[in-house]
Amino acid sequence: ATRAARLAKAAEKAARAKDGALPLYIIGTEVPVPGGADHALSDLKPTEAAAARRTIEIHREIFAREGLGEAFGRVIALVVQPGVEFGSENVIAYKPEAPKALTALLDEQPSLVYEAHSTDYQSRAALTALVANGFPILKVGPGLTFALREALYGLDLIAAEMVPGYGERSLARAMERVMLAAPGHWRSHYHGGETSLYLQRHYSYSDRIRYYWSNPAASVAVGRLREVLTGVGIPETLMRQFLPTLPAGLGPASDPEAILLAAVDAVLADYEAACRGG
Repeated sequence: ATRAARLAKAAEKAARAKDGALPLYIIGTEVPVPGGADHALSDLKPTEAAAARRTIEIHREIFAREGLGEAFGRVIALVVQPGVEFGSENVIAYKPEAPKALTALLDEQPSLVYEAHSTDYQSRAALTALVANGFPILKVGPGLTFALREALYGLDLIAAEMVPGYGERSLARAMERVMLAAPGHWRSHYHGGETSLYLQRHYSYSDRIRYYWSNPAASVAVGRLREVLTGVGIPETLMRQFLPTLPAGLGPASDPEAILLAAVDAVLADYEAACRGG
């Protein structure tokens, strides 16, 4: 809380110096391990209401002590754990009944809502329930890049089927070389034998591969994939085979960029629907 007040003081000073809009704040310390859990998960305990209440009280006290009472009035949310998380291999789905006491606490704090971390891979129904129960700020990250990787790998397989000379899984092979050459982003997160490590590098929910797309060799491989498929109509049957969650009609449009965007948009659509009440 002391650190939060120090950060808020700096933000207030900067905003006033620029004569700009004063910041809104989200407080709290209930954040997950960066990048998600590195093991299979079986259960998850939501933040206790008493702990959330105490967190709010301590922040209010320290903000006031630091002369930031007015700024605390612009705190809009508290970060908590509603009982959702993902590991490398599985996802803990939201159980609306689990954080009932936490939701009830908002009746005491009418100016606040909750921010929920690690909502990646939750169903539309689960996201809608989160919003309805007081968690309208939904943090998502790897869920989007995972969808992008799925679409890229689907196009990689399609190109291998359709484009002479493209090669077998050219993009996936390039990404394997890139990740093996620079293992810093995945080595401490993935565990097991060689087959398990290979599968996690490419298909883990943690999606550590997302840190490699800006690598020059990866950029070249992605660029080549998009180039060889631009202007090439993909039959609906291949779309159904390799990208079955996307509209088959996207294939004949001959625009791989549109397919990639549609894959990410499909995930975002669940969040938009949830925030609109389902």
